[in-house]
Amino acid sequence: MKKILKGIVKKSPLFLSIVKSVVSKYRQLGSNVKWNNLKKSMEIKLELGSGGKKGVNGWTTVDNGTTSISADISWDLKRGIPLPDNSVHKIYSSHLLEHIPYNQLLVFLRECRRVIKADGEFLVCVPNFRLYVDAYKKGENFKERETWWKPGVVDTGSAMDQLNYAAYMQDQHKYMFDEENLINTLLKAGFSNVKLRGFDSSLDLKERDTESIYAVALK
Repeated sequence: MKKILKGIVKKSPLFLSIVKSVVSKYRQLGSNVKWNNLKKSMEIKLELGSGGKKGVNGWTTVDNGTTSISADISWDLKRGIPLPDNSVHKIYSSHLLEHIPYNQLLVFLRECRRVIKADGEFLVCVPNFRLYVDAYKKGENFKERETWWKPGVVDTGSAMDQLNYAAYMQDQHKYMFDEENLINTLLKAGFSNVKLRGFDSSLDLKERDTESIYAVALK
């Protein structure tokens, strides 16, 4: 039966399109149910752009569902966060904001602010582009080329390669940060109190610590 289905899919793009549409609608229905159930929780903690992992310690992970292992909720965040105003205690995102173009990023951050409670927190981690710039100015590489993410490698033998690598990352990166810019972007999105924070082993990935900036924003 599997071989027959694979044969049908290969020969019929229309069939594949129909299957994808059905799966998408099924996921959306399931996600809507999960969002509605989440509204009943005593404490809501969201990790947005989590990748394919399940939440622990009271966190609910949210991702767009393109990974083989799904997050707790499969959801396109361009559609907003379907929760009431002032209902979420904490939101966390790690290496997500740099993938969102500036104008869309402000919309996303304002949506996060909308759902966060008055005493809630927006906790964020982003790559620090300044580290690459500083290394370039010194004539050094911030990271050895062997450690670069292979699909994003720029290799012309130029010192500029590392800046193109970090800035574009095979068109995955849309916005760059340093400490000042991260704080100012969050303030521009409407958060009233923003400050840098340190590495938090209960949230942040240790392997990203050497290239990351951490901040916490209050409503």
